[in-house]
Amino acid sequence: MLLNLKVTPSSLFIEAEKPIVQEGGAEALQGEVEAEIIEMNWHCKDGMAANINLVKDEFARARGLRPIKILIAGPPCSGKTFFGGQLGEHYNVPHIHMEKLLTDLESWDQEKEDNYNKRQAERERLRDQIRAEREAEK
Repeated sequence: MLLNLKVTPSSLFIEAEKPIVQEGGAEALQGEVEAEIIEMNWHCKDGMAANINLVKDEFARARGLRPIKILIAGPPCSGKTFFGGQLGEHYNVPHIHMEKLLTDLESWDQEKEDNYNKRQAERERLRDQIRAEREAEK
């Protein structure tokens, strides 16, 4: 697939005196083009991947974007799951089924408790190891 786009560069990236060549060869001075100057702060010294949430928030704020959440409710066998899945697939957003969510939350508490117990056991093991090393040094 090949896509050809004809776009005019933003005034942020063109020097004030440099002419813009538009379609048909006509030239216009940059001073004639009104443009909003966007203030940019550099958050990404570590790279975009490390700061993707900051970049996402700044992008959404600059363009006035807000997340949209849709709840589909209805009687049994009315097509809620089907149409929710279709909407999620079409707009490339996650489709969250309530029964699965509740099951995951119940198991999540058990997973959280298991992980906490593992971390606690590891801390106690390390504490005992440090005590044994100190005793050996004495």
